Amino acid sequence: MPNFLHASSTLSGKLLNKNIHGGNHAPKPGDWWANDDTLARQGPEKGRPKGHGICKGVASSWVIAFLNGNTEASDGSKYEEYYTNFLRFQATMIKDFGKHIDSHVSKMADLHLDANINVGQKLELVEFEERYIPAGRWAAYISVWHHDIAIGGKWGASSTLYINEPNTGLMVYSDKRHFLADLKAYISKRRHSKKLPANEKAGFWVSTPA
Repeated sequence: MPNFLHASSTLSGKLLNKNIHGGNHAPKPGDWWANDDTLARQGPEKGRPKGHGICKGVASSWVIAFLNGNTEASDGSKYEEYYTNFLRFQATMIKDFGKHIDSHVSKMADLHLDANINVGQKLELVEFEERYIPAGRWAAYISVWHHDIAIGGKWGASSTLYINEPNTGLMVYSDKRHFLADLKAYISKRRHSKKLPANEKAGFWVSTPA
């Protein structure tokens, strides 16, 4: 997979301590809450000693946090600490809801938890383009063939932009051309790794604050 070559090396927050927090996996039982059965489904098991992947939950949790103005979600210097101490736990619980961000937010509403975001209808796209970016603060959950990532930006397409890749961390961009180039490369290589046609469409849910 690509290395996000155009991301800012000083502003980004790559996950460097996966040996501590487990990266894109459910937390270890010793890090979890007693008397909660979530890890019975998402935690370590035979054949999955690191636990299940939680990319769906990471992508949704980051979109919700970012659209609600959580500064740690967009600060590369704080992101890994935020992931270690908070986001991976929320992500594991949200991933347990199944499917994608639209159903995640719906399930939260059923539990009387307000995500405080508006999730758009699913777009099926070969390539994400600037014309899909709404005005103001925005984010998108992206389903790329059995893996899920998130992107977002603040105050339009001309300012800071982000790619949250659950295996890699938070990639930060100050140039929309670099952001779009790395996103295109990532999706293209993901498509190629799955031996899919070059015109196979990924799923995008573009969201805004409520």
